[in-house]
Amino acid sequence: MNSLWGNHSSILVGDYLLSRCFEMMVEDENLEILKLLSSTSAEISQGEVLQLQHKEEIDILEETYLKIISLKTASLFSAATRVGAILSNKEEKYKDALEFYGKNLGLTFQIADDTLDYNSEIKLFGKNAGNDFYEGKITLPIIILYQNCNDVEKKQIKNFFSKQIRNEQEFKIILNLISKYNIIKKCYKKAEHFITLASNSLIVFKDSKEKEVLKNLTLFSLGRSF
Repeated sequence: MNSLWGNHSSILVGDYLLSRCFEMMVEDENLEILKLLSSTSAEISQGEVLQLQHKEEIDILEETYLKIISLKTASLFSAATRVGAILSNKEEKYKDALEFYGKNLGLTFQIADDTLDYNSEIKLFGKNAGNDFYEGKITLPIIILYQNCNDVEKKQIKNFFSKQIRNEQEFKIILNLISKYNIIKKCYKKAEHFITLASNSLIVFKDSKEKEVLKNLTLFSLGRSF
């Protein structure tokens, strides 16, 4: 839309779609869902602000990174899964279980997405490798790399991300460092923790095809190449 009709038109249509979503929530006349999705919208905005506050902060804490993706991505996943339980009039324990499942699925999804950007061993579909690097985003692979590399390499990485524009040669240097310190494996190891939490949250439900689909979804979110 942006390339066809420009930035202003795209933003206006986005505003319309958001307004239409809230209209649909009101039409459903379910106050619980309205409260949930309204608070989720606010959390996503908080995540964007928090990310801006830590932009180009190369030594950002993992805890801060997880908080950002929890607000920006996981909150949306958890709201989507909890809504299903609300519409089905399930007990609170089922609502909480699906919300917890969605949160951890969202965290897994985002970590996998951020890691894909630096995984040179995978041919990506629908995603250009290095996008986050060229945009100067500090994501988990860079955070863990910075924690593991030596002082000279730290200085080099910090220099790359302090620049307005980064080039392909600099990206290749980062990829070599990521390979040197086995960063991809370390990132996926972090994500596996959230996969386990997501799967365990489904214990309260009886075995079914739907439950199996949700379990498989956690594995797919980590193993995907797009």
